[in-house]
Amino acid sequence: MIARPACRSASAAVLALAFATPLAVPAAAAPAEGSAYGTAAYQSTFCKGTYALCIKAPCSAIPTLERLGTYGVEHALCSCDVVEGWSMGPGSCVDRGPMKQGGRTYLISTYSNLYNASEQTLACDSEQTLWAWCYGAPCVVDGKDPSKAVCTCPVETGPARTLGGDCRQSACSGIWSAASPAGDVYANRHYYEIMRKDHPDVTVNPPAAACPAQPAAPAGGQGE
Repeated sequence: MIARPACRSASAAVLALAFATPLAVPAAAAPAEGSAYGTAAYQSTFCKGTYALCIKAPCSAIPTLERLGTYGVEHALCSCDVVEGWSMGPGSCVDRGPMKQGGRTYLISTYSNLYNASEQTLACDSEQTLWAWCYGAPCVVDGKDPSKAVCTCPVETGPARTLGGDCRQSACSGIWSAASPAGDVYANRHYYEIMRKDHPDVTVNPPAAACPAQPAAPAGGQGE
């Protein structure tokens, strides 16, 4: 049985949670009547329940083709984990799901630092890095494996930070669910600080450690 989320909104304004990238906010998500938090705080509502966690998810590009024969990648399908617990994300706790429609279960990708203790942060610093922005993205639970969900995430280009890739620089050539460098720092600290302040009884991980520096490629050799 999938738990319905309990909800508690962050007490501070969190405009920076836009992570310097576009934020996908469900159309149904609007502040409750009389809400004192406003749009910015509503985009980082803290909820306890079932959610899709994508911060280390591998993704597959969805190609597009324009009329003049130009190909592009604007979205990706990311394989995320369905987990229980506290997370922060856009929209009200009720609107974030899970919701059953047409025999399928849908929910929203939100953020927590659940994996910070077991994973390290991979830095992909190339301006050409393609990465998926899954915060607030729509997801559908895998009918054969309810611990997994497929999420449709917009693709961004530029430096990124992810818990995916097993600290391999070569992994940066693929698409991972990630955040901008500044967004990654902000989300980690904000989630940790709010959870410590508002839910001191809950075990919460501090920001993840960075991956070890990669050794330089030998002269005449090929690096990752």
